[in-house]
Amino acid sequence: MKSNLENIGLKWIHKNSRIFAILWKPVGNWAVEFVSENIDQYGYSQEDFSSGKMMYGDIIYPEDTDKINSALLECGENKDEQFLDLEYRIISKSGKLHWVAERSLLIRDNKGNIINIRGLVLDITEHKNAELELRISEEKYVTLVEKGNDGIIIVQDDTLKFVNSKICELLGYEREELLGGQVLDHVLVDYKRMISKRYNKTLNDKMNVRRNSEAEFLTKQGNRFPAEISFSYIHHEFKPAVVMTIRDISERKRAEIELKDSEKKYSTLVEKGDDMIVIVQNDSLAFSNPKFRSVTGYQKDEAIGKHFSEFFSKGYRKMIGERFRGDMAKNWTSPRKYEVELISKDNEKIAAELNSSIIEHEGKPAYMAIIRDIREQKERERELLELLEMQKLLVNVINNSPTVIFIWRPENDWPVEFVSENISQFGYSVEDFISGNILYGDLIHPSDIENVKAEVLRCNLAGIDFSYEYRIFTKSGEIRWVDERSIYKRDERGDVEYIQGIIVDITDRKNVNDFIHIEAEVGDFFSPTGDMKSVFEQFLEFTLQIDKIDCGALYLVDDLTGELSIVAHRGLSANFVKSTRYYDPKSINGKLFTTEYPIYKLYSEINALNKDEDLSYEDLKAMAIVPIKHNKKIVAVLFLASHSESEIPSDIRSSIETVSMQAGSIIGNIRDRPQVVKSTDISQYLIDSLEDLFFVIGMDGCILYTNQYFDDLMGYVKDELIGMSLLKLYPQNKALEAASVLADIMAGKKAISNIPMESYDGNTVLAETKFTRAKLNEKSVLVGLGRELINR
Repeated sequence: MKSNLENIGLKWIHKNSRIFAILWKPVGNWAVEFVSENIDQYGYSQEDFSSGKMMYGDIIYPEDTDKINSALLECGENKDEQFLDLEYRIISKSGKLHWVAERSLLIRDNKGNIINIRGLVLDITEHKNAELELRISEEKYVTLVEKGNDGIIIVQDDTLKFVNSKICELLGYEREELLGGQVLDHVLVDYKRMISKRYNKTLNDKMNVRRNSEAEFLTKQGNRFPAEISFSYIHHEFKPAVVMTIRDISERKRAEIELKDSEKKYSTLVEKGDDMIVIVQNDSLAFSNPKFRSVTGYQKDEAIGKHFSEFFSKGYRKMIGERFRGDMAKNWTSPRKYEVELISKDNEKIAAELNSSIIEHEGKPAYMAIIRDIREQKERERELLELLEMQKLLVNVINNSPTVIFIWRPENDWPVEFVSENISQFGYSVEDFISGNILYGDLIHPSDIENVKAEVLRCNLAGIDFSYEYRIFTKSGEIRWVDERSIYKRDERGDVEYIQGIIVDITDRKNVNDFIHIEAEVGDFFSPTGDMKSVFEQFLEFTLQIDKIDCGALYLVDDLTGELSIVAHRGLSANFVKSTRYYDPKSINGKLFTTEYPIYKLYSEINALNKDEDLSYEDLKAMAIVPIKHNKKIVAVLFLASHSESEIPSDIRSSIETVSMQAGSIIGNIRDRPQVVKSTDISQYLIDSLEDLFFVIGMDGCILYTNQYFDDLMGYVKDELIGMSLLKLYPQNKALEAASVLADIMAGKKAISNIPMESYDGNTVLAETKFTRAKLNEKSVLVGLGRELINR
């Protein structure tokens, strides 16, 4: 009875134990003479092996077979060996791998040869997986601790027991110089008591000190740097200790100082500036600076809360209200500029220029408007117009006709054989030309001379009459626009004997709406002495001062591929810019933008050509596409539009073309810079213009470069992220996962990361980021390009 109970007990143990017994032969594919019933935990039955259908070698993982054979060979040579201890993998019937440890007795014959192996096999898969996870965790820990951008130290019994590479770099010491010393030896006297107190509290309470502390550290060279310190309780080598994380915040401190200086300058500008500044919220005045109250005559308590439209004359009240409400509905963040008429408390009319944009004031949307008193400017313009009218009257009295007749010889710079007396309207006399002292080419503006020569040659070769508009200098140096119509008189052989033509002063038509200053100022005003980004933005800003135009973009044309890319834009929504910032030269829009002549149409007609995307949401009406040429080649394109006007009048078109003609030489000169400089400037600008996450990291995981959009989205100031480990931008609970993914990306096993990042303010940033390996200064780097998946 006792024997039966023991047998039943053994069977129960065999059935339920993770250890199975096996008797197998160490020859061939290892036939099994016996295996315990609980082999079924791997999906096999005793019958599978006892029938001879399966051998033990059939379930061994192929890569481990050689290891087992080597152990058997070694035991066969060593006749005194009695046991076989091995760890290897077996494959369950479902195909799953299991790690097992075998402890077996070697059964030998009279000659010492192994004839059977009687073993016990234990499943150690969980143990192996735990070892693997521990090793991975340790590798990630080393990456975080040794390659991170924060200094890490462990203090035990007031002594430094561990320091990482970063703290050695920050303090300027070798690791051996710091170990065994005290952290207080490297802290300014003013902070020693605080650090000692925080250290003791962490040690006594056996918990983290929740708030970070700031202190100043001393380097080996005697320099100091500000740092943020956090304290955490740990066990180090089985004894209580404190780990301190030390972050260099020099850049942040500099940024804070710059911000304070900026706020001080802003306060000075607002409170003591020459412009009126107001904030309007819910159609009422929420803030006004002293200049506004001084000009309008209201006291502060009288102005605040007053409906904003009441500060304008009746003709402007409705317009101001409609524009403000329309901009708010569209979330129009770009500045809007227009002329208005204020009414003071004493009913005095004040001509002003208003520049408004949407801001957030006390947590709610509002308008900030900068208002400039332009009464003196208007008076000067009125006097100028009166003077111009008087000059026109005098010219009409002196000269019966505004048309000047010329006969030129077909030679270089066109010597004059005859000119009518009313050339005096430009300050010259007939004798100036007939004597040969002045050639007609001397009059032509330098920016136009090459274009005029090219057109003269083209018309001559084509056998057609010459018709062209260009600028000339008067004798006093004033710039005038003229329209020349000429015919070529030829001899019997067809050679040109002389050119007979007329020029008509069209300056007034060209300079409608007080645009007369363009000729004299645009060249110097937009001279590209700074970076190209500023030049392009400044040029577009200047162009948008033309009446009837309130938005636009400047495209550069790649001189090799013909591709068009936006380099400046104003007054257009972010979505519209994203959709239109690039055109292939072979696309419909690409061909439309690179026609030889300006196009003036309703934007709805152009939008109808877009088969892929409807852009009517931008609510654009009148539109102009104006090519900008240099040496007869299109180098850029101006896209200008209006949200309110249905047509661009002819006089405004002349002003636009005046600007584009003069811009050709400026943009052309920029394009003629050394290629490497131009490429660098444009690439830098385009990267900073991207509304995508763009960053570069070294193979140590530290950030080398970020674009402006990345800085803004993550809540950091420019260059603050440089040198920081990318892993610091992930939440603490995602750091190990991020470290693993980053390691795979660096090893070339992955290219995309979807792990959420965390902004400076603690907000979650969901983004899909694609990484590409590249070279920077002959070193391998990873370039990350990502797009935010949802709005913050």
